[in-house]
Order: sequence, then structure tokens, then C-alpha cells
Amino acid sequence: MAVNKHMRSMKRAKQRRITADLHDLLTFPATADGISADLHGPFRENVKAFVDRHARASPAHAFATGSVVWTWRVAFKVGEAVESGETPATVELVIALEDVARSGSVYCDQCRIVGWSGHPVCKERYHFIIQNKDDDVPNGYVCTRCGSTSISCNLRCNMCDHEMLIDELENSSCPKLDDPSHLLHGVVHTNGYGHLLRVNGREGGSKLLTGYHIMSFWDRLCKLLHVRKITVMDVSKKFGLEYRLLHAIVSGHPWYGKWGYEFHAGSFGLTAAAYQKAIDTLSSTPLSLFFSHSRGPRSQLQNTIMFYWARSGYQLVTLRDLFAYVIQQLNIADEEKQESNCTKRQEMDVEHTLGEICKVNIEQVETTLIKILKAAGRSQWVPAHALRGAACRRAKSPEMINNCLQTMEGKILSDGSIITARYNAGARTMEYSLEAARSQPLLDKNIKQTTEHKLRDLKFLYNSLLNPSTMEAYKPKTRRESAISAAATLLDCKQLIKHYDEASHWLFSNPLAFTIWCHFEANGNIAPPQEPVTLPLSATIADLKHEATKAFQETYLTFRHFQAEQLLDYHWMDDKFHVKNLIGFNGTVRIKGKCLDEQRLAEFNMERGIEDWVVDCTCGTKDDDGERMVACDACGVWQHTRCAGIHDFEEVPAQFVCVTCIHDQCKPVGRARKRPRTSPHGAFRCKNDVTSTIPQAHLWVDV
Repeated sequence: MAVNKHMRSMKRAKQRRITADLHDLLTFPATADGISADLHGPFRENVKAFVDRHARASPAHAFATGSVVWTWRVAFKVGEAVESGETPATVELVIALEDVARSGSVYCDQCRIVGWSGHPVCKERYHFIIQNKDDDVPNGYVCTRCGSTSISCNLRCNMCDHEMLIDELENSSCPKLDDPSHLLHGVVHTNGYGHLLRVNGREGGSKLLTGYHIMSFWDRLCKLLHVRKITVMDVSKKFGLEYRLLHAIVSGHPWYGKWGYEFHAGSFGLTAAAYQKAIDTLSSTPLSLFFSHSRGPRSQLQNTIMFYWARSGYQLVTLRDLFAYVIQQLNIADEEKQESNCTKRQEMDVEHTLGEICKVNIEQVETTLIKILKAAGRSQWVPAHALRGAACRRAKSPEMINNCLQTMEGKILSDGSIITARYNAGARTMEYSLEAARSQPLLDKNIKQTTEHKLRDLKFLYNSLLNPSTMEAYKPKTRRESAISAAATLLDCKQLIKHYDEASHWLFSNPLAFTIWCHFEANGNIAPPQEPVTLPLSATIADLKHEATKAFQETYLTFRHFQAEQLLDYHWMDDKFHVKNLIGFNGTVRIKGKCLDEQRLAEFNMERGIEDWVVDCTCGTKDDDGERMVACDACGVWQHTRCAGIHDFEEVPAQFVCVTCIHDQCKPVGRARKRPRTSPHGAFRCKNDVTSTIPQAHLWVDV
């Protein structure tokens, strides 16, 4: 037994040493780590250097000769150990390199709908994935026959003796790129343009990391590797609601705005100005509109609004005030639940609100309040302000009295009496009373403040005040119509972007090198974005041409045999002339060159593919925005089904002729040919589908 105990001690000590050497995901990369010291170049160079120095190849990598996906893993600890002798939890970042030319999906659907459809197809895509730990098999593979897990590099299963093939091994050990359970999934093309596809916080199944932790890590990783631009399709959910609408109303920007993501493109021709106007219109809607025309009994909506107005302790004036307060109460309840599952709800409220205030003082205040209620007699309602005034001498702060009033609802006294509460709409204040246990055995459900009640109220308020399809009727009618239009606009604005290549982010710390942005002079349909190259201070024009040739060859498939020949603005300069004296630091130069085998590689010229199609919708949209479209059978031009009068959930008609062709009296000549608005799986994409067919950033956030 002593030997076993000693062995366990050695094992724990070894594990502590291992986790001590890991970087902390919550702070990575820290300045003291020195990780960013040598990452001075563009993304295509930095990601390779990062993998070489900090990642380990997955077991399948040794066998995966000719594979289209290679994977590496980087282990991180999550925070520090809570108790002495314990080891911190760990997670792994999976880096999967996808060979695009041999991939089953050559073209990027995200690039196609965010305005990058004209970019040439990159040679490689880097996927950054944090798998759900319950589904993660970090150091082995799953046998395709018996389902057992093996952690050895032997291709033969230890349980059923089945010898796995290379393809089987790759499929079992490499993470599935479309797995919805991933906590994080981002993809970056070799040129530094990328997309955040998935974030799953606590509500999305994460047991260790919140959505805030995951997003902060992703943002720091992007800065470290010098990515250029990252887009995200905001279809985030929280409390089971559309969070891009809810968060915009409360905070004035999307949830991703905390990390610098901003409006990029709205569906149906919406602009940044329209997006901001929608936020201002809806968030500033006064709550008084929902009471001005009412003379009869209060509706459920009015009672709910008045209830939270009284609970807040301050005047709630607009929709922003109302939703901000309700969400704040839900977040406080969630924090208290995480602090202790064994403590009573009332005690946690006291600790959260009053902090270090002595419990004895709280009991004295409660005793004073109860004495006042007893003196008033049963069934006599005492206003909250009268109770506050009588108890102010006992309390150290008004917050203590407010907290006591909230937590003593439903308390049963020694004589069997129950403390009850109600809202007096005429006096606009809360009132308290003592009732006999028999006369009111249960509290009113609209008074008791449980987490479930708050969540139910939030959903009710969302559907009544924000959801354009269920918004409650109120006057004036024009104001309600404006609110419906604003809510629909916010739901249609899903494409966000962060520009990491702006001056504030794109800072290279290497004093011995500088960056030049190479702009390829457009040749036909090939129009890549500017490509950065890093040069030593002594670099000449010949060096610049060489590095530009190398950069475009390594980045794009269609530039596989590219050769830079001339600097258009400096074609008269000798190749031996120093670049820094000619262009300066962080300058831009136009490059002319030729691409051999251009015709053979034409299929890789654009992310949109080789098909020729035209979008010209009445809303102003001129390119694919990811929404469902239909082509005219006469002219072949595509437009949104919604703009054509087809409801989002209606089937597309077998024959469709646009209004323009009808007016021109054109006759259908057959269905126009164009790549249909389908997902990689071939299903029509409907705007309001619960499950999107375009890969999107699925977010369950924790704020």
C-alpha cells in the first residue's frame, strides 16, 4: 500500500510539473512568455513558426503522407489551481492545415458572402479548434470497428485486432471541421483573411470556458499571428434569444464589439448608417408609449414593465433601460449560482449586494421592518418608503434596506404570518403587509424573483417589444412601424469584421526589418489583395521582386508559377537600388508579373468559382450576401426571394420571371444557370432557418 501511495504522489508531482510548464489560456500570450518575440512577419510565416516551436504533431501525422489535413496540438492550462496540491484544468488548441487543392471544398462559402468572392483561392487554410473536452481524444484515435480508444501509434487496434487504414486513421484522429460541439473554430486563409465560425460558451456546452474567455483568447491569438481581417456571422444566442438584437439594444453594439468587431455588411443592401439608426430608434423607445392609451385594466405587458420599474430603484425610461436592468438581474443570479450551490438564494443576494456588511446589522434591520408591519396590523399595506424611513437609523446604507425588503418576501414568522408584497400602480410603489398563512399560503408568482421568473419575463418582454413578428400593438402606429423596421434591420445585419491590419494592430517590433505591401496589377479576373512582405533593411529592388514572387507563390494556387518582373512606379530603377530609400517603411508598391499555366489554373482565380452569374436585386444588393435568392427564367439575374415577394418559408416557384422582364414583356427561355444558393450539403438556405446552411459563428455567450 505504501508503494501505491508513493506512486500516486509521484504521478501527481509529475502532472503538476507538466501543467506548470504550460501557458495559461486566460492570459496567453503574456509579455513574460516571450512568444511574440520572433513573430515579426505576415500570417503565412508566423503560423508556421508558431507550429514549429509550440505545437506537437498528432499521432496520425506520422502516417498521413499525402493527407489533405495535417493536425498539431498546443496544450494550455486554464488559470491556476484553486487548492494547494491540485493541478489546473487543461485544454488543447488543435491547428489543422487543410490542403485546399485536394480538399472536398475548394471554394470558401464565407468569402463568397462577405465580399471577398473576387479573391484568388489560397493554397492552404488553417483551422484553429478547441474541442469539447468530453468528445476530445487528444493522444490517440478511435477504432472504426469496435469504437475503443487507442493511445499508441500502432495501426492495429488492441481490443479487436483490426488494422486501420490510413484514411480511417485520419478520420478518427483529426477533428471534424464541421462539428457543432467545438468550443472554438476559426479558419484563416494563407493570405491572413479569415472567419470565426463557432464559439460555444457555457450555454453552448462548455464546462470550463466562458464565451468571454474563448473570444479573448481568439483575439489575442489573431494579434499574435498577424492575421489581417476576420469576419464573423453573428447568429449568437443567449437566454434562447437572438443576442445580436438584444445586445445591440442594451449596449449599442454587437457582443463581438467588445473585441473590436464592427458592422461589415448587412443583408438586403443595409448599410452601417441604417444599422446605427435602427439601434438608436429601438433602444430609445420610451416606455410611456405602452401606457399612454390605456384606460382599462393593466395588461400583462404593462404589469411586467411596472414591476421591474419598481424593483430597479430608479426610473426606467426607455427600452434600453428596461432590458439592461432585467439582464443585469439575470447575470447577478448566474454569478451567485456559480459562487455557491449550497447557499440559500437570499443569503447570496445579501453577500453580492452588501459585501462585507455585518450579518447582525441585517438581522436588526429585518427585525425593525417586521415590527413596523406588526404594528400596522394584518392586511394593512405599508408603502416601501415608509418602511425605509423607519429603518434608516438601523441601516448603514439605503442598499441594506432595499436588499432586506427584497429578501424578506415570503418569510414565515413564528406566529404563522407571511410577509407579502404587491405593486400599487396608482402610487407607483411597492407595498408590504402581513397576511395569515391560511389566507395566502403562496406568494403571487409575479412577485417572487426566481431565476426562472426573470428568464420568463425577459423572453416575454423580448417577444412583446423587440421581436418584429410578435411585437405588441401600441400607438402611435407610425412609431410601432418604425420599431418593427428597426428590429428587422438589426436581425438582418449579421456580418461583422475586425481589421487587424490597421496601423493600431499591425505593429512589427523587429528593428532590423520593415514591411512592404505588394499590389499585384490586375490581370484579367485575377485581383488578389495586397500582400505584405518583410525585408531586411539592406534589401534591394531585386530582393523585393524575389520576396514578392515567393509570397504570391506560397499564398495562392493560381500564382503557383508566378514571377514578379517589374515595379510599375519605379520601372526605371536599377535592381540594386535599396528599397527603403525608394519606397520607405510600410509603403506600397505596384508589381507587374506573369503567371505561367494561367489557363490550367483558371479554376482557382476566384473564391466565387468559375460560374458567371449576376445579382441585381431591388434592395440594391449586387453580390451574394448569403440570403436566399431566385433567378429570373428570362434574364438570368438573381434577386432575393423576400424582395421578389416570396416569403422566407415559402417554396421557390418552378417558374419565376422578375418584374423588369414582365414589364418588358420578355418570354421565359428556360431556367438560368448559376451556382444555386445552397449550402455545401446542397439544401436551399432560408434566411430564418433555425439551422443555417452557410457555416456561421454559433455562439452561446456568457457575459
